[in-house]
Amino acid sequence: MSAPSNPNMSDKGEKIETIEDAGSPALSQTRGQRFKRHCGRRWWIYLIAFIVIVLAVVLGIIFGAIPKIAQDSVNDSTLQVDAIALTNPSNEKFTLSMNSTAHSHSPVSAHFSPQTFEMYLPPADGQQIVPFMTLNIGELKIQDTMTINVSNVETNILDQTAYNAFSKQVLNSEMLELAIRSNPQVNIGSIKFHVDYQKTVQLKGLNGLKGILLTNPQVLNETLEDGTNMLTDGMIPNPSSFTLQVGDLTVDMAVGTIPLGWSVVKNLTLYPGDNHVKIYNHIDENLISTPLFAASLAQPNTNITLTANSTVFNGEHIEWLEKPLRDAPPVIAILNPPQ
Repeated sequence: MSAPSNPNMSDKGEKIETIEDAGSPALSQTRGQRFKRHCGRRWWIYLIAFIVIVLAVVLGIIFGAIPKIAQDSVNDSTLQVDAIALTNPSNEKFTLSMNSTAHSHSPVSAHFSPQTFEMYLPPADGQQIVPFMTLNIGELKIQDTMTINVSNVETNILDQTAYNAFSKQVLNSEMLELAIRSNPQVNIGSIKFHVDYQKTVQLKGLNGLKGILLTNPQVLNETLEDGTNMLTDGMIPNPSSFTLQVGDLTVDMAVGTIPLGWSVVKNLTLYPGDNHVKIYNHIDENLISTPLFAASLAQPNTNITLTANSTVFNGEHIEWLEKPLRDAPPVIAILNPPQ
């Protein structure tokens, strides 16, 4: 009897291996597929990075670009002082009013918080800035043209020397410069930051009160209680934009080298333009009754030399008015100018 045949053996005795189907082999992934799979697992990292980058850009604009644009706009703006009034003078303070106009261009809607203007004369090279007065300014909406008007503010003199120098230029100069600075807060919506504001404006001065005219001299038959024995009408020009309350202004008078006496303009306030005043004259008693003096009063275009003596307001000598006027060269007034 023969042995059973082995199905795994060939007739030649060779072993035949059985190979099972294990399925199709795995396909290799592309670079894009691998990146997509990576992003799917790490999406939160990329989101955080994106937010950080956006915040950095936005904060850079808010805290860098916007303040710089605003500062450039302030630097390019202009300021014009239209009128200044110095009234109720004393040696420590006065009442200040100022009208001014600022021109600017703001690319966005914004406003200044209340600020304080510091005023000073532009210093020479190497010299320190010395403010002599301040002026509080209310909130301002920033627009192409801004009107900045402040009225009747009691103002202290911060530095007497600096203010005396300013007053001297106001009274005796044809032109002067006034510098103004502040550090206002700019508000653009909820964004707030400070800018440096500094401007120098050109102003006309009173030019030493040049151009005074005297008319209608009248010798009084009876001397007034204050000693006045002659009245004249006067015109005092003020070519500046300053209104200046002086009080009682006293000047010495002379014709050439011959003293005539002294004169008072009472309760004087100098407004811009021509100021028409009554002048109370105290002529030397030995001179007023002479025919020569009477004849000189009728002569046209007579030069009268006026030298400032004092300024008194509310019984107080106002040094910052009195000293610049007294130290200035005499003024030549014209008696009986041509009509």
